[in-house]
Amino acid sequence: MDHEGRISRLQRDLTSGDVDPLLVTNLTNVRYLTGFSGTNGQVLVHADGALFLTDPRYEARAGALVQGADVLVYPARLTDVLGDQLTARKVTRLGVEGSMTLTERDDLVESVDAELVTVGGTVESLRRNKDAEEIELIRDAVRLGDETFAWVLDRLVPGVSERAIALDVEMHMRQHGADGVAFPPIVASGPLSAHIHHTPGDRTFDKGDLVLVDFGCTRDGYCSDLSRTVVLGPATDEQQELYALVLQAHNAGISAVAAGRTGVEVDKAGRDVISAAGHAERFGHGLGHGVGLDVHEAPRLHRISEDTLESGDVVTVEPGVYIPDDAGIRIEDCVLVTESGGEVLGFAPKDRLIEL
Repeated sequence: MDHEGRISRLQRDLTSGDVDPLLVTNLTNVRYLTGFSGTNGQVLVHADGALFLTDPRYEARAGALVQGADVLVYPARLTDVLGDQLTARKVTRLGVEGSMTLTERDDLVESVDAELVTVGGTVESLRRNKDAEEIELIRDAVRLGDETFAWVLDRLVPGVSERAIALDVEMHMRQHGADGVAFPPIVASGPLSAHIHHTPGDRTFDKGDLVLVDFGCTRDGYCSDLSRTVVLGPATDEQQELYALVLQAHNAGISAVAAGRTGVEVDKAGRDVISAAGHAERFGHGLGHGVGLDVHEAPRLHRISEDTLESGDVVTVEPGVYIPDDAGIRIEDCVLVTESGGEVLGFAPKDRLIEL
């Protein structure tokens, strides 16, 4: 990864603004800028370079992982050394991220002699457009998700619990190269498939159930996100019709993806299909979201999105229809935004409702 290049781009953004330096505390942003992964680390990015700060637990790890920044280990707390660093650089205005907690901000106010200025979304905007190495890592994560879906189909049988399948999915991905899960797997069966973000429980599958699975893994920190819906046994006409509708909306959303299209326009392309069928109130979330080091990041495909797609973005397209106490269907893929359209990164089958 070109961590020095990332820091340089951030430095250019800072010099065009009204703060120097910026204290980066969001751990995902810290990883993006330096390559460090751990539970405690900060980066002070200034005009002349970058300084990575952490406590003694991570001294060896920082030495092995951090790129593009000098490393300073403080005895116990960031505030033990930050004030001296700012004084030495004659800093009067320190940029801080909006994700900082109130407690963290209060500690800084008490310990540094500089005005704190909230800077929102600066690093996140750099993270949006993926380079070739990042795209390949996301492809790897998507590929592992596809393989896991194919593997788990034989385990979706009457009598098995949602919780057991969620554990199977997670273990399979970890055993086959995943760093971890991108989020806790969703396995929702029967009437619980209508719960958009269901937590797998002890319910066991019955014949005729729709089973909605939604999961992803990470490869070197980069996420995948996949949703599929299957049926245990022959599908009813109603299930087939509902699946065909969601698939039509899914395909319409993918067809709308291209650099220069707005998040609102892409969302509308999929949403209009569902609305025309009379299910507008049963599609209660956005059409998709960005995917990268976070499984949910910019840009956003939604009715209230303020984003415009750019080449190099990776987004999900995931329409769904959820009928309370009855059934829910969602189909989701990761899509790479290009100048000419959208490239679906995965190959998990979806052209029909799979009957198990």
